[in-house]
Amino acid sequence: MYLVVISVSFRPISHGVAEVASDWGRSLILLRDSFGDRFGELVVAAPALPPGDGPIKEQQPMRLHAVADGIRFVKLGDTRWRARHFWRHYFQVRRICNRLVRQADILHAGTGNLYQPFGHIAFKAACRAGTTTVFVQDGDVIGRLNDLARGRSLGHRLKTGIYCWVFQRIVRRAVARASLCLLKGHAVHARYVRFARNARDFYDTSHSTDSVISPASLEHKCARIRSGGPIRCLSLGRLCDFKCVDHSIRAVVEAVRQGVPVSLDIIGDGPDEPRLRKLVTELEASNLVQFLGPRSYGPELLRQIADYDVLMFTSLADETPRSIFDGFAGGCALLAYSLPYTEQVIDETGAGYCAMRGDPSAITTALIEWHDKRNSLADCVSRAARAGGEHCAEQWYARRAEWTLEAHNGNPTTVTEDRA
Repeated sequence: MYLVVISVSFRPISHGVAEVASDWGRSLILLRDSFGDRFGELVVAAPALPPGDGPIKEQQPMRLHAVADGIRFVKLGDTRWRARHFWRHYFQVRRICNRLVRQADILHAGTGNLYQPFGHIAFKAACRAGTTTVFVQDGDVIGRLNDLARGRSLGHRLKTGIYCWVFQRIVRRAVARASLCLLKGHAVHARYVRFARNARDFYDTSHSTDSVISPASLEHKCARIRSGGPIRCLSLGRLCDFKCVDHSIRAVVEAVRQGVPVSLDIIGDGPDEPRLRKLVTELEASNLVQFLGPRSYGPELLRQIADYDVLMFTSLADETPRSIFDGFAGGCALLAYSLPYTEQVIDETGAGYCAMRGDPSAITTALIEWHDKRNSLADCVSRAARAGGEHCAEQWYARRAEWTLEAHNGNPTTVTEDRA
């Protein structure tokens, strides 16, 4: 059994049937397929959503069946729990984790929310049981929390500092004990690699080879860009205040005022959507900025992404979104604020431009330069499509399965900077 213990929620439907957000469902199917029948069923232990229907994480849900799909879900808790509820049920959660770990060949877990540490409890149980452990840290939590605390009150910054100190010590101990550590991005890799015995830097992706823009479509797109056609920009993801989609909106509106033919479509929804819609109205930019709502993750979304030229990512907090590579698969150049992860991706692929963090005018300047130098934008689009092909999900999951089997068989290679 391959066991995943994680805080990503699911919705129980009936015995053996559950719903998850479409992007998470796609990832689980890819993980299952990467091992074939090597470890039997894939079991996901996580907190459960209350009964109901409708979107999950602003996405249309994907339904998975324990028998038909070979993916079974186990309820560890309730998404409505606050920290005090979790600790009241601590021994119950621990008993479930202990039972599952004893049945598992592999445990996949990481350190997430310290107030409700589902994954950490399972990881410690796996270490006690001698189970092979795959420890995943898919972003620099320390860097992100410090980014979000910047400019807040002294009390908030102090609380954040204490939390980060505890978090970092826990992760250091975990990577030292894990059979395999997957540390996403140079920043998180550099933070923990010296404590690990078998660590890998990686890009995790969900798009398939078939979803990468075709050579003919790419050639047509580049020809249109070089001919001076409008630059079509896309913002993709959940609408939260720290993601600062308003900076993308302001940058596009200002570029148009300076004579650049550019538009912005926004796919996704979230708590910041009312504020963003109000901003578009105030800027009288409803003809430039369109809200398209959420989309389920899959081939249809990836085909839609290919209609755009530029993926905009103006988050102020360090993140490692897979949507960057979804954009690459569609042949979209990346225009982003300068964060450790975006700098890394652009340095390695040459498929975009990093602007000064927090400065919408720097995004506007980049759009103007791409408008004036159409060949430069077309070259970035071509490099993006190449990166999308090089980092497709089939290659990533095959590499990940290889690393996991090496660790499980007791012959991992030495610590490395390799990346799928």
